[in-house]
Amino acid sequence: MSLDDAEDPANTAAARPVAVLLYPGCIFFEIALAAELLASLGSALRYYTPDGAPHLASMGACILPQGSYADLARDPGELAAVLVPGGDPGSIIPQQLATPCLRTAAERGAVLAGICAGNLVLASAGLLRGRRGTHNYTSEHAGAEAVAFTEAFWEGLRFEHADVMVDRSDDGGPTVITAQPWAYVRYATATAEALGLMSTSAAISWRLGHWRGAAGER
Repeated sequence: MSLDDAEDPANTAAARPVAVLLYPGCIFFEIALAAELLASLGSALRYYTPDGAPHLASMGACILPQGSYADLARDPGELAAVLVPGGDPGSIIPQQLATPCLRTAAERGAVLAGICAGNLVLASAGLLRGRRGTHNYTSEHAGAEAVAFTEAFWEGLRFEHADVMVDRSDDGGPTVITAQPWAYVRYATATAEALGLMSTSAAISWRLGHWRGAAGER
């Protein structure tokens, strides 16, 4: 199924901008399908890097960002969501570079959507405490050193064995999406659903079409 088969954005609520948090060592592939789907549904994608400099993506493309993390933190509140890809976030976590902009986005009600190590970025900002979520830094999927090193980051997280977890806060907090790295298709539609850009039935149909198309290419 092509992106054109997704719901017509004209029949959905007006789409607000979606930010993509880029950093040295991130894997663009993990959020690429989500970005394509959201754009097809009318969302304006905005890219941000730690210092606002161009980003050499993992697939070799040079992405010109709209600004820095500091610029993202100054967003006036129109932002709908922040996508956080995985990879190696060691360039931003120790200095807590993404924490201010992520916390600001959370306070203003933006959906926070992490995948793979993007979940670790959210956790390092304290945004997964008291929330249900998933991650792949367990003995099932990671080495003992990685499990031990990241253990403190998950304090307060109610871990769920799931490919994708969508946690909608009961106290007015932001919706938080966490996804395993292999679940990038469900991550894409879960984000679209959380933003009200896709119904559950349309999301299921779109995923089935995507998987059938991928199977047919083998």
